[in-house]
Amino acid sequence: MKNMKLKFVLLPIALAISPTFMAQAADADTQSQIEALQRRLAELESADKKEEARKENYGVTVYGSFRPALTYNDFGNGDSSTDVTDFFSRIGFKGDIKVNNDITAFYQGEWDVDVEADADFGDARLGFVGLEGSFGRVALGKQWSPHYNIVAEATDLFNNRSSPFGYDEASPFRTNQMVTYSYTRGGFKLDAGLQFNGDTENSAGGDNSEANSTEHVDSGSIGVSYSFGDFYVGASYLDQQLGDNDERDFRAVAGSWKVNKDLYVAVTYQDIERTMGTAVYDQSSLDIAASYALTEKYTFKTSYFDWDGDGQGRTFDGYNFTLENQLNDSVRVFVEWLSRDFEGADTQKSVSVGMRYDFEGLF
Repeated sequence: MKNMKLKFVLLPIALAISPTFMAQAADADTQSQIEALQRRLAELESADKKEEARKENYGVTVYGSFRPALTYNDFGNGDSSTDVTDFFSRIGFKGDIKVNNDITAFYQGEWDVDVEADADFGDARLGFVGLEGSFGRVALGKQWSPHYNIVAEATDLFNNRSSPFGYDEASPFRTNQMVTYSYTRGGFKLDAGLQFNGDTENSAGGDNSEANSTEHVDSGSIGVSYSFGDFYVGASYLDQQLGDNDERDFRAVAGSWKVNKDLYVAVTYQDIERTMGTAVYDQSSLDIAASYALTEKYTFKTSYFDWDGDGQGRTFDGYNFTLENQLNDSVRVFVEWLSRDFEGADTQKSVSVGMRYDFEGLF
């Protein structure tokens, strides 16, 4: 009986207390979960900051460009071929790190991917390291030639591996065993380089595949350019020691004009004097290129080119037409027509249908 009375007394008390107790318990559980989430967010934020610091200090940018094409070649005299070709597919990595508040160290390595062969890694395209600061930029290794940077890059618009077509016949693109210096201020740029390719008795273990009897400087170049608004002008001088009594001197100029948002035109001209023993050859190259955006995605490109070998090697002129469809920021497809008219030989023509996939990411 007493138990029954006690139940009747405690029951309403329990009913009154339980909501408060449950609410407090729920609040405590919620608070615990919030605190756990806050701790987790703090951990993630700390990890993100560490990752950002790692990327800032040691991050590696991996990049590449795959450029296969199906190419039909007409060599004249009824000779022709159809092949899967490759327009310099490549993959590489690069990065930099601040040495102090004034100096940044940087590096880059890049290799061919032979899509037209076994798709294996081919020759090294780039491999250098350097320092950059208010004094400019100094680098050592295989790099883009300063001569190319100043006068040829303006007309190098096309997917073809021979672009720019006149310049390509005799002039440098990337050069091994180079020491370069460049300085940029506003629109002004100075670009210079020296190549030290050793000699045939190079005991330092260097690459002798292109060595000659020159024991010290094998080539040297210096160029200046200026960009102002939509205009660019540049001039460069290059001297190459190719071997015993074999030397080339390049004097070149370039210019470009962004006429409007759709039209771009550029020109590169080189006057080349080649001395082979007692023989002297006056050679020259000319490239005139233009690009016009037909729509937001479609671009038409064309060029006229001329190479005068002055009896030393082949002489030709020609033209090309390219239509590109930029599918997105990374992928384009293209059709390219190229014609070369050789002096004393048949005209050679080719048509390429290809794709280009570019990518870049920080790891």
